[in-house]
Amino acid sequence: MSSPRVLVASAFEAELQPLTSACAAAALQQHGADVVGWDAHLLPDAIPEGPFDLTLVSVQQFEGLERGIALARRVSEAYGTTVVTFGQYAQMNHREFLEVADGIIMEEPELISEELAQLAAGTIALDAVPALMTRTGMRPKPPRRRISVTRPARDLFPSLVHYPAHHSPFGLMGNIEASRGCHHKCTYCSVYGAYDGGVAAYDADSVLADALQLAEEGVRHFCFIDAEFFNSRTIGIGVVERLVEAIGPITFEFTTRVDHVLDYTKELEKLVSLGLRRVTCALEFPSNRILRIFDKHIDVDHMREAVDEAERIGFELYPTFIPFTPWIEYEELLGFEDWLVETGLARVTDPTALQTRLLLFKGSPLLSSPWMEDIATVDRGFWVEWTHPDKRVEELWQERRTDAEDAGKIRCCVKC
Repeated sequence: MSSPRVLVASAFEAELQPLTSACAAAALQQHGADVVGWDAHLLPDAIPEGPFDLTLVSVQQFEGLERGIALARRVSEAYGTTVVTFGQYAQMNHREFLEVADGIIMEEPELISEELAQLAAGTIALDAVPALMTRTGMRPKPPRRRISVTRPARDLFPSLVHYPAHHSPFGLMGNIEASRGCHHKCTYCSVYGAYDGGVAAYDADSVLADALQLAEEGVRHFCFIDAEFFNSRTIGIGVVERLVEAIGPITFEFTTRVDHVLDYTKELEKLVSLGLRRVTCALEFPSNRILRIFDKHIDVDHMREAVDEAERIGFELYPTFIPFTPWIEYEELLGFEDWLVETGLARVTDPTALQTRLLLFKGSPLLSSPWMEDIATVDRGFWVEWTHPDKRVEELWQERRTDAEDAGKIRCCVKC
């Protein structure tokens, strides 16, 4: 009997080689599936030759949402077979995806990969797969365990060198991940919207195996794309230590919160000694009122302290901001650039961050917040458009948006 043939198609993964798709593909391979990978963002016209017994469509970011809907419809028409979507934006928009797909995975796909392989082989029915939402309901999720694959099947996708985002100031960059989700609950964040404060950690051996295969391609700078590097205080650090021991000197970067910069000083000092160069922190805006609305559990003084601590320890604190929100005051926006100069962040803040506007995606916890009660909004399908009560704020945003280069390319992490 031949192996079931499965297509794993990525709608969009932040213009990086699609790691989540590569992990799902590897998990299916471990259960005997013959897997084909397709980055439909990088190579939209290179639709693989069928037939396929099962197609999985990965929808990880907002930018891939409408593409994911179109991709699910396209592969359904092309192959006439079972189509299943996965990823945080597929989960948060499951009603819309059930109009074009047969099911949505409401869990990490690796944790149900055995059942997905059986579905492709025709030995179990669609409604027998755990955590798979269909038009008739959903079976319970499997017990929580760590994500474990021999190593992500990156060879099914184009080489890193074909992705501009992998060419960094530190050289060829490899995207690795030690966890999904985030244990924090910042109200504007899509990771909170999808995971509700939950975390799915990788087995450390899987992360190391991925880093080593990237090193074989010449990578010596690694970017942990976790929404929160310190979801675990041990996995990431342990991987870096083992990686340095295996291949020698490296550099790396990750994303974490301001309060972790202040609280995890010993860990950060250790990481700098291992090659840490940059830490991305979502600062949002230097206003204690805005920080309370976003439920950041920090204040503006904490931001200043984190900048000083980063300089003391020896890494670059790379900030991201959301200056345009329904609650900002016009005068605060006018003083924002002065604050950046005062703190020294002006030299590392991307100019496009000055025009970033709050995205109210469907599923955003902010939509049910009392802070939204007096805000004018319009439902745009996958997102909710808001209008600031002060026309000057809207005019300033339009002005900065026009001036900004590569608008929308800057994000606090690659998860939104």
